[in-house]
Amino acid sequence: MIISLSTYRLIKNLCSYFNCTSNTCEVVNDETIVINSGSLRGLLLEFHYNICQVKVCGRLNLCIDITRDVSVDVLMRILMNHNIIPCPPAS
Repeated sequence: MIISLSTYRLIKNLCSYFNCTSNTCEVVNDETIVINSGSLRGLLLEFHYNICQVKVCGRLNLCIDITRDVSVDVLMRILMNHNIIPCPPAS
């Protein structure tokens, strides 16, 4: 069961983002996103009420407080700033 509507929207938007960037993802037990292939393979995002736990290859790397207005762009910037995902090449 999905805990909150804002989490549901974020998960749905994240899945769309990952699919657009050639990273296949899977939603497990409604609140966990696993990246199965692509440049972000091994990334796991677990959503629990107001936090998102970020794991890479099964190890906890970061715990992020989630607010109602957090967007995919903000979450991706946080992951880039913490060197969890690579920065996109400059255009």
